[in-house]
Amino acid sequence: MKAFIFDPLWDELVSDDLLKKLQDAGIESIVTKEIAPLSDCQALFEGDDARILCINPDYVGWKLSMDDYKDIPSLKAILTCVTSFSWIDTTLASSKQIPVCNVRNYSTDAVAEAAMMMLFNVARQIPRLIKDGFPLDFDKDFMKYRGVELHGKTVGIVGLGNIGAGIARRCAGLGINVTYWSRSPKDTEYQYKELSELFAESDVILPALAVNDDTKTVITDELLASMKPSAMLITVVRELFNEQLAIDMVNDSKLFGFGYEDEPASFNKHQGNVWAGPAYAWVTEGAMNNCMQAWTTCMTEAVAGNYPNRVN
Repeated sequence: MKAFIFDPLWDELVSDDLLKKLQDAGIESIVTKEIAPLSDCQALFEGDDARILCINPDYVGWKLSMDDYKDIPSLKAILTCVTSFSWIDTTLASSKQIPVCNVRNYSTDAVAEAAMMMLFNVARQIPRLIKDGFPLDFDKDFMKYRGVELHGKTVGIVGLGNIGAGIARRCAGLGINVTYWSRSPKDTEYQYKELSELFAESDVILPALAVNDDTKTVITDELLASMKPSAMLITVVRELFNEQLAIDMVNDSKLFGFGYEDEPASFNKHQGNVWAGPAYAWVTEGAMNNCMQAWTTCMTEAVAGNYPNRVN
């Protein structure tokens, strides 16, 4: 089987062991690193050899349309190296029984630790200090920039899946009281609360839901507005709720701080205690190695006709 791999970072991330794993599975790897339209890869559309399309979403600008793959002959599967798959139009693939597969749970620790990093920075008003150039006027600045100690505070986690549970363990280890909301209560030592209680009572709200049409309706403007002015909102999930409202609440002193992922180079465009870093929560050596291991496993499993992470 041929694996047409479109990934700008392939050579930097794939190990010799993984390359041997692909070779031993009988996979011929055709790697394209320079970003260009898929149609520029003539070999992808020629011949009748069985093939899989293995694609990093960055290669196609996070959009794979039916037109991009409808003319690929003998296509057995579309395999992506990320968890998200909403950027793939799976309509044609599903109608032709072509599996579309993702990789899962490769960055749980990295993302949970990134959430804690944002929490610590917002608690100590580091965004505000950075934007103000770290002033230190002994007469007045200590009161302006004083932070919050997290020990003994209460965090409310929205969604206790893999990442939410990872955040919960880290918070509990720091002496932070953990409460949570989930669509169904979990078998856990953490206290379950309804959303209205969670938002009104927590010192920190940490959403950890997967983004889809259903979850985008969970965190309403009314819930955000019910948070205590002393509370913090920290999220590693983009576009799950009204982010502008949270920014406005910080500016209006209705929220102590907000940490989230924004577009690159946007950190300084927000006033006050708003952490707006780029989407780097998952970017660690461990997460990237886990991702490549999982992706190549998807490729070798496809050779055997197995698609354990099928999403369509």
